[in-house]
Amino acid sequence: MKQKFVNMPLIREESIVYRAYQVNLAEIANEKDTLIVLSTGLGKTVIAALVAAKRLTEYPDSKVLFLAPSRPLVDQQARFLRRTVSLSKNEIICLTGQDSPEKRREQWNQAKIIVMTPQALQNDLIQGSYDLSDVSLIVYDEAHRGVGNYAYTFIAEIYEKQGLHQRSLGLTASPGHDSEHIKRVCGNLKLEAVEARTEKSPDVKEYIVSIDTNVQYITLTPEIETLRDLLYSLLEDYLNPIRKYGYSVPSGHRLSKREILELQRNVRREIGSYTKPPRHLYLIIRNLTAALRIVHLLEFIGTQGLTPTLRYIQGVYEEIRNKKGSKGVKDLVSRDEFRQFERLLEVLIEKGHRHPKADLLLEIVNEQLSIDLDSRILIFTRFRDTASEVVRTLETLPDVRASRFIGQSSKTGDKGFSQRKQVKVLDGFRNNEYNVLVATQVGEEGLDIPECNLVIFYDCVPSVVPYIQRRGRTGRHAPGRVVIFVAKDTHDEFYHWSVISKLKRMPKALEEVGGDEREQTRLDHFIDQEDTREEAELGSGTREEKQVMGSESRIQIIVDSRELPTGVPRELAKLDVKITSESLNVGDYIISDEVAVERKETGDFVQSLIDGRLFGQLSALRSTYLRPVLIIEGEQLVGLRAVNPASIYGALASIAIRLRIPILWTRDSRETANVLYRLAHLEQISERRMPRTRPTEGKATDAETLEYILAGFPGVDTVISRALLNEFGTLGRVFNASVKELQKVKGVGPKIAGRIKRLLETEYRLG
Repeated sequence: MKQKFVNMPLIREESIVYRAYQVNLAEIANEKDTLIVLSTGLGKTVIAALVAAKRLTEYPDSKVLFLAPSRPLVDQQARFLRRTVSLSKNEIICLTGQDSPEKRREQWNQAKIIVMTPQALQNDLIQGSYDLSDVSLIVYDEAHRGVGNYAYTFIAEIYEKQGLHQRSLGLTASPGHDSEHIKRVCGNLKLEAVEARTEKSPDVKEYIVSIDTNVQYITLTPEIETLRDLLYSLLEDYLNPIRKYGYSVPSGHRLSKREILELQRNVRREIGSYTKPPRHLYLIIRNLTAALRIVHLLEFIGTQGLTPTLRYIQGVYEEIRNKKGSKGVKDLVSRDEFRQFERLLEVLIEKGHRHPKADLLLEIVNEQLSIDLDSRILIFTRFRDTASEVVRTLETLPDVRASRFIGQSSKTGDKGFSQRKQVKVLDGFRNNEYNVLVATQVGEEGLDIPECNLVIFYDCVPSVVPYIQRRGRTGRHAPGRVVIFVAKDTHDEFYHWSVISKLKRMPKALEEVGGDEREQTRLDHFIDQEDTREEAELGSGTREEKQVMGSESRIQIIVDSRELPTGVPRELAKLDVKITSESLNVGDYIISDEVAVERKETGDFVQSLIDGRLFGQLSALRSTYLRPVLIIEGEQLVGLRAVNPASIYGALASIAIRLRIPILWTRDSRETANVLYRLAHLEQISERRMPRTRPTEGKATDAETLEYILAGFPGVDTVISRALLNEFGTLGRVFNASVKELQKVKGVGPKIAGRIKRLLETEYRLG
């Protein structure tokens, strides 16, 4: 039977094989904002490409925006779109944080389809580099990330305000296992419909081949059980004193990391309730910190293996050498029981003992290659050290050509894979240079990994999303096989049954979301619109203020570039604040030439007090700006790091009285943004003082001093002052230039040029 291809405007001929469910889903997504839930390998990006073609055909002067969480995914999507969408190469571009803001702004204006990382787009929108008014479609890949402070949520809010021809499309293999989470994703990304398809859906079944899933239960060896017994005994030694003080703690065999962290939070809150906390509370914090590390070691020894566990212990010692280890960690490694555990672990490794998963892995991989020597095998593990150990184990088989596939971040003794390295390894896997790939989480999410004959879960994952993504790496065009390793009586077993339970609940959750009454959605939409209207009114100023300030009525704030990833600049952008990002030596937010703000989240405030940064930063702020302000953001300050409350109260008193810096308290980033807005409103609207950076005392170069002098003129910021000095060379030549000559400089219009000349010629009269 002859293969059928999609035939529609802007789709290249014979570039997309026709699948009815993809075309139908694209039709639905073109008509309404939709979340498409489709298992890995069923062609989510194909659907997005079809919708993009439809939107660009309907709105030929518009742009389409594809968002993906990582640089490799951005590059991959751009390559796919260039193969399938009938536009020139220059009209389909990818932009990431590696590209300069100037380059992103320039290329944005020229392109038709832009594939971006959400973080880069968020930064550009915050700084007003461009807007989303001419975007007719935004595609949110891996849409399940659209919760909390992730950049997707901010982008969706801005798009709702700015887009003239709005359409949003979310793509995910799993939006979550409960209806509330799915509703939250849809609400955050402004998606009104959910379309879910699985391998069992009637319109998908004909395109699916079988996947054989086999769960292999593994019994730990007596040697590993001995190691675990040592850890459980040590864990009880830390838990018993906690129980004696009346705290309810389960046995070490049933204790989870989540329970430890929750108890730590409660004890820290209790510490904060005292002026002089009892000493035993600090002992409990220390013991809980040690207990948390022991539980992590139990997970490693039970599910990962002996060598990865030893590598983890070496990392703990590295922390202590770098003076990053807490008292609980230092106490743990000093215990005789811990040293006994460590010595036994080293002896077992020297004698060649290993986790029974390793032997089973060799057996299964050898069997697969004996059946088909051209097989591609993909092995997933959660930890990078385990991936290294698995590769070393597999290299003992003569027919195996294995490579790790890891993320870009580096750690001590283990450099991450650059994007180029990742592409090279994937190409090697595709071209049979490697026949086994051992991947961490980076291999789960969306990357174009060639179809595999066999996928092995070396360990179990606690979340539905990576489970579905791992499984979707086989059985696309030919029958596939999945083998899941579950070590009995370990975290593996708990995670495995937790995910199975969540998978069973997911169809019902999707059905509940799909069955929501549309009236409720509209009601939420009206509430959102009302909030948006209030924020717009707050951010734009009154009509009288606009008449006073004219075109300069928009509030402006200079933001330290290190603050951009936080939630505050996002909230400021929602208030229509013009944000300029600079690398500031002093302060986080410059409100005017006299007012600068240092923002501290409560945790950072306590940490900066511990490590000695706090008073150095505030003293520099005090000596540089006439009216400095400290904002402390968060609901709890005392009791965070088991620091004596007297130390914190003393620090606050010194800041207010000795440094004479007012302290403002906010609950979250939204409140902080509103406080900053009002500070700027007082300075800029009422007092007409515009934000300007000041050189720190004793550190300003001659060039910085010249820039600062020139930036004192109304309407002249640091960027314009640099442009003027670059053009004329000296202040004397700038001051002697005519209005017409000044206007030749980029950013200097008739208004600014006229003001400069008028002020230079105005006679000074006091009062």
